[in-house]
Amino acid sequence: YIEGIELVDMPEISDEVRGKIKQSIYSLHQHGMVSGDPHKGNFILQGNEIRIIDLSGKRPSRQRKAKDRIDLERHYGIKNNVRDIGFYLLIYKKKLRNFLRRIKGKEKR
Repeated sequence: YIEGIELVDMPEISDEVRGKIKQSIYSLHQHGMVSGDPHKGNFILQGNEIRIIDLSGKRPSRQRKAKDRIDLERHYGIKNNVRDIGFYLLIYKKKLRNFLRRIKGKEKR
């Protein structure tokens, strides 16, 4: 149990907190881990610090790190400035899946 406020319970997330979220994810990546699901329910504001909860436990890869960064942009508006091989692999994999889904007549995700 970690005391504090879950970000999901905060009506608005400040730029300062966004910066701490970004730094905590990048620190996690530097230590060889990934979040796997960095949504508002998986962060707790404890005093002036951000705590990450519910880590995926998955082996870190370039694509998983890129997914964390893309999810930060989607959930918090934190711009992904890293365009590495993991980023491009993830993007083109999604485009290929959507293309194949269109060929099969299914809706894209």
